[in-house]
Amino acid sequence: MGSYPVIWALTGARKGDNAQALALARAVARETGGQAVEKRLYYNALRALPNILLKPGLAVLTAQGRATLGPPWPDLVIGVGRRGVPVARWIKAQSHDRARLVALGRPRAPLAWFDLVLTSAQYGLPEAPNVMTLQLPPASPPAAPDDLARWREKFSALPRPWTAVLVGGARWPVLFDAQIARRLGEAVEHERALTGGSWIVSTSPRTGQRQARALHEVLRKPGYFYYWRENMKPADNPHRALLALADRFVVTSESASMIAEALRTGKPVSLFPMPQSRFAPHWRARRGLMRVLASAGILTPPRDMRAFCRHLAQQGALRFTTDPPRELPSWREETLSEAIARIAAWFRPREHG
Repeated sequence: MGSYPVIWALTGARKGDNAQALALARAVARETGGQAVEKRLYYNALRALPNILLKPGLAVLTAQGRATLGPPWPDLVIGVGRRGVPVARWIKAQSHDRARLVALGRPRAPLAWFDLVLTSAQYGLPEAPNVMTLQLPPASPPAAPDDLARWREKFSALPRPWTAVLVGGARWPVLFDAQIARRLGEAVEHERALTGGSWIVSTSPRTGQRQARALHEVLRKPGYFYYWRENMKPADNPHRALLALADRFVVTSESASMIAEALRTGKPVSLFPMPQSRFAPHWRARRGLMRVLASAGILTPPRDMRAFCRHLAQQGALRFTTDPPRELPSWREETLSEAIARIAAWFRPREHG
């Protein structure tokens, strides 16, 4: 296998998932001198079928989704979650099994189908030689310099420090209504009472207009509030610029991608703990029958963001807004660079003795 791999990142409708796949593909490309290519997939109703029932193929794609795929075939395929699994397996078959498959998160499929599964603590997958648990999922880089200059000018009248508030929303079993949004606003004001300065809020597609308004009503000036709206231009969204410009962060706890983006800035991160439904299931796949079922792709543990957040808090990476103020120890992320090195090693020319 050559030393300059072609890397396909399979993307879809979920921006957070797309950011992870593209970030990993580009990191591996930088490490290997390869080429990262985004392949946008468009799914039909068959995507809802369990992967264990689907053969390698394109049956889950619309005609538009199928049109993006063709030779020359890649050396590496990176996907996130379960939807692209049959497509990734089909690509591998077209490459005469040359392509390597990397799954991010939880593929909801037999783990043996993949060369490497890069998961994180919220998914509770069993240990295996081809399963690696990351401290944080991959995340997109900050904004380009031109965008930073524009947003820096827009925020210039706001007193420092700037507290960026990255707001997600409801994703079962996580709850987020207007009352919870007001509690978030109270937590932001409490944090600002400790640090001074001003707040800059960036909402997201899941936030909801009613929740965004309830949050805005609690916050006191000075500050800047971005209401996410469908069909708004990406340039109107300050989210990526805030990763570079903000002095500290308050992040809602339901989004691993947003948490990862904030932590990778190296700036202080406070996590607002989002409540969960009392009907939320809780089990892991560490041993026994549950381990067997999860390894075989028959049953996958439920997503548990509380476990993910607790793990980071215990490592000293962040604190919860409900905790007393404290100085966080120096924290360094290592597992993602180890994963990138492990993948890059597949494409280094073998030495002949």
